[in-house]
Amino acid sequence: MNHPAPAVPLARALPPVYAAAAVRAAFPLLLLPVMATRLGAEGFGQLSLLLVWAMLLSTLVEGGFLAAATRHAVAADPAALRRLAVQVFSARCVLSLLVAPLVFAAARTAAPQMPVRETLLLAALACALGWPANWYLQARQQLHRWARVELLVYGLWLAAALAWAHSVAAYLLLQLASAAVLAVAGWAWLARDLGVVHGPVRGLWQPAAVRPGLALGGQMLPVALASAAYTFALPAAAAANMPRAELGLYYLADRVVRALLNAAEPVFQLVYPRIVARQRAAQGRALRYTARWALAGTAAGALLWLAAWWAVPALPLAQVYDPPALSAVFAVLGALLPLLLGWKFFGSWMLGSGRFDTAYRASILAGAAFGIPAAGLLGGHGAVALAGVALAVEWVVIAVALGGMAWRARAQRAGL
Repeated sequence: MNHPAPAVPLARALPPVYAAAAVRAAFPLLLLPVMATRLGAEGFGQLSLLLVWAMLLSTLVEGGFLAAATRHAVAADPAALRRLAVQVFSARCVLSLLVAPLVFAAARTAAPQMPVRETLLLAALACALGWPANWYLQARQQLHRWARVELLVYGLWLAAALAWAHSVAAYLLLQLASAAVLAVAGWAWLARDLGVVHGPVRGLWQPAAVRPGLALGGQMLPVALASAAYTFALPAAAAANMPRAELGLYYLADRVVRALLNAAEPVFQLVYPRIVARQRAAQGRALRYTARWALAGTAAGALLWLAAWWAVPALPLAQVYDPPALSAVFAVLGALLPLLLGWKFFGSWMLGSGRFDTAYRASILAGAAFGIPAAGLLGGHGAVALAGVALAVEWVVIAVALGGMAWRARAQRAGL
């Protein structure tokens, strides 16, 4: 018997989740410009490269469970939910051990002169960033309650960074502290809900669950890695030919645009389980529901794009970056706002359909296969060229997804 999580009215769920999202948005919109001013173009470029690698490799620790486990947890009964938690926890323990050496290798390759202290911080940060229990909180529709924890942690991190982050190491240390607190608190929340009486580690770690856990996450891990590639592997691939100052310029613009995109993430997180629930009743009903959200997202994205163009000249970065160059990067990357705020709802519909999820995965992988080599080739042409690659990648994803859906529908009609 299935036991879906009780639906929370959006009017009650959205305000606290958006409050936490607003604090998260303050980091790229407020803190990163401050860090660029403090560190200068070269220093901020170095910090950008380290953060790119930390986020990229943290995706491997996350293991693809945000997509794979969420779908199963939406309607899981208590026994199945506990089994799922054990698999995710056990698999992530192993993935953390595998990722740590990769972090060291990446850090030494990307920045061979980096002190050992910063390398250790980067390794720990990559692991901590991959451990949140959001797959459970999203599936069980508890994000509105969890948002209070995020508000406290992110607020303290923001205040501490503004006060004390005057070096690359200090920034990494503060981000590590906040990521670790959120990861531990999230799994403690899950363990309490599931009645794990011996503590999360003793209650959730089971060696026998590692293999099924890796198999579960492995369904979506390539997609998660490919998705991360659009934001993090593109600058990582371009870094070999791109000056650090240009890399920092691209990273700053990308983080601001992604922050505006992430402003809609609470909506995606709350709408996705509802799309899945409607798909269990009727695909047509779910598609109409998705289309309404997609139209609203496209309109909101267009307004945000215009607002970003208006706000860019006001950023206090003239002493760090050339204002026309900053505006040019934002003009190209800003086109992602209406494109993705509309398309991502359809991506959620494809992922939850059970019919077109293969086409969704193929589209993400195709985008990464196109984008990473293109970034390596065009990175030497500067931040604007790399922004053009990022935009082209998303069009490749959409084209492959639509083609995959058409092929799947035609194959089903033909009885293949």
